[in-house]
Amino acid sequence: MEVTTLEVGDRVRVRAGIAIMVSLGVAIVFTLLTWWTKEVAAFDLRQPWQDDPFDVLVSLDFAIIPVLVVAGAIRTLLCRRDRPLPTRRVADLLRLSLAVLLVLAATQAGEWIATALGLHRLQWNMETGWQLAALAALSAATVAAGVLVVAAGRAVRTRAQMGDQPDWLADAVELGLRCARFLRWHPRSAHAVMRWGDKALLSRVRTHPVVAAGALSCVLAIPFVVSKVFLEGYPPLLALLAFALPAAGLFAFIVVAGRFLRIVPPRAGLKSLWPPVLVVGCATGPALFAFHDSLLSHPSPLAVDGLLFGGGVAGALIGLSLQLGLRHLRHRALDS
Repeated sequence: MEVTTLEVGDRVRVRAGIAIMVSLGVAIVFTLLTWWTKEVAAFDLRQPWQDDPFDVLVSLDFAIIPVLVVAGAIRTLLCRRDRPLPTRRVADLLRLSLAVLLVLAATQAGEWIATALGLHRLQWNMETGWQLAALAALSAATVAAGVLVVAAGRAVRTRAQMGDQPDWLADAVELGLRCARFLRWHPRSAHAVMRWGDKALLSRVRTHPVVAAGALSCVLAIPFVVSKVFLEGYPPLLALLAFALPAAGLFAFIVVAGRFLRIVPPRAGLKSLWPPVLVVGCATGPALFAFHDSLLSHPSPLAVDGLLFGGGVAGALIGLSLQLGLRHLRHRALDS
């Protein structure tokens, strides 16, 4: 396993650490403030972005940002100040920080668009002004953090080499072994359990990353549907919507983000048609659903379900057509 490291006291290492901590800190503050303003009616009812499609971005943030922040925070536990630090680990954490900031920027852009359109203008008051001031400060902080992350990423890439390790999954095994030692479990048993998990579970994630992304997105969507069914009494059609909407959006995000974060390295050979098609379909359905207030005059449970699933199927068919067309063009180029 090839490992290049950043030594203790390396300025590149210090810059990367500052960029990672700042970006994760901005994400935590933004998420907490967003959650608070959504829960307090005095703020929620004064927001220009309180309705879809802008509210969809905010809702997805509650699932996406915590997962990314927790993943980054957990991996930083393997970073020790007094020891050499693998360059791959630092580069991956910077990629994660950039992904977090891009999610924040997308949500903030939607909120600024809603503000520029003057939505719910008659309801604006002092609470709206405070929220816009906070949005301006957090937008500036997001841009500043992005500058730090990009600059640190460029510096780290000059030290990295192709095929550097450890990757995300290898670090997951290492973290499990460290936790076992910390909890003073039987060393041989803990080592055997982690090696079994690596071979039985993580090896399948490496070979079937799209299936793993689907399973993870379904697991993450379960709390949404459980809360809607047991706390709000959703009927079956709305319960299906409460599950399918976050599951589809999370699946598309996990696949795209997983590729960007290099959680599973791409395999050589002929690329499958289906992962891009599934991603497009799972992204198109929620995107179309975000405009259900404008598209549906009578948004019944059956109608909103039809909009979500119909949009997903239409997007998947368009994606499949594009994939087949591109593959045909590549084959013609190779034959000529």
